[in-house]
Order: sequence, then C-alpha cells, then structure tokens
Amino acid sequence: MDVHHRVKASRWFVELSKQGPNLPRDYAKYLRDGIWELRVSIVGHQHRFLFAFRNEVVIVTNAFLKKSKRVPEEEIERARAAASDWIDKRGWEAS
Repeated sequence: MDVHHRVKASRWFVELSKQGPNLPRDYAKYLRDGIWELRVSIVGHQHRFLFAFRNEVVIVTNAFLKKSKRVPEEEIERARAAASDWIDKRGWEAS
C-alpha cells in the first residue's frame, strides 16, 4: 500500500477507534459472525480491512483490495479464524 493510501486508511482507523460500530455504513459494514468491514476507497482502489470488536478492542484481522461486488467468503473465514485465535490466546471467552 503506498504512503498516501496508508495515511487515509490510518485516518479511518482513528475514526473507528473513536466511533466503534457507529461509523456510517458507507465506511463500516457488519458482514456476519462478528466480522466487520472497514471500507477505504482511494482513487479507484477499494481497500477492505476486516475486523472484529472484543469489549473495547478492535481486532483487525486481514486486508485486501476488493475486486468484486461481494467480499470473498475465504476472506471472511480468514477473519473469523484470526479473531478467534487472538481471543483464545488472550484467555477471553470467544462469543
């Protein structure tokens, strides 16, 4: 990801940390099974960051450039597994 894209994505992560699940749907969307999508569009590039919430922690699990209308199922599964692993390693009950 080039530096300009990283700067814009960083701004959205700051907003995510402030607003949590209250970000407008254009920017953050609930997918399923506790997994959310942060949408960062920059000059035709559709960056997607998948994440989960655990208490007041945002667990960013994976990122990709979106090339189709739907989020690929394997990306959602990868996010679920990574979030679950992160929670398990910290001794929190996965729910």
